[in-house]
Amino acid sequence: MIRRTLILAAAASLLAAAAPFSLAWGAKAGAIDISGAWSRPAPAGGNGVGYVVLANGGKTDRLLSASTPVAGRIEMHESMVMGGKAMMHARPRGIELPAGKTVAFKPEGLHLMLIGLKKPLKVGETVPVNLKFETSGTVTVPFKVQVTAAP
Repeated sequence: MIRRTLILAAAASLLAAAAPFSLAWGAKAGAIDISGAWSRPAPAGGNGVGYVVLANGGKTDRLLSASTPVAGRIEMHESMVMGGKAMMHARPRGIELPAGKTVAFKPEGLHLMLIGLKKPLKVGETVPVNLKFETSGTVTVPFKVQVTAAP
């Protein structure tokens, strides 16, 4: 009995350790399929980051804004290299989601900046993020906090 309990506890620990690296989350807003939502760990008072994949199976739409109860605000940014220097530019007018195309928010590209974190983002937790689209409405997506995206 004790041996079985130890084996079950060890299996549960392994599954819990692997869980933060699963990107099986999915959501839908109108014709937009939302997947792969994740965020990196970050301290309270600092800034966090969010990544997500938006596949638009309908007419052209636009991600207008994002919000979360764990940060003061969220801004959409794009990282790029210009003149040999890494730069980050805010995208205050949102991000266009062309019909039939997929737009990936990923490291060194488009991303969500969670500014003024009210609590730390810890590995294994999820952060609710509200994504507001021009025609597809608003949907809440759980962003998994993990060190890196799964392969």
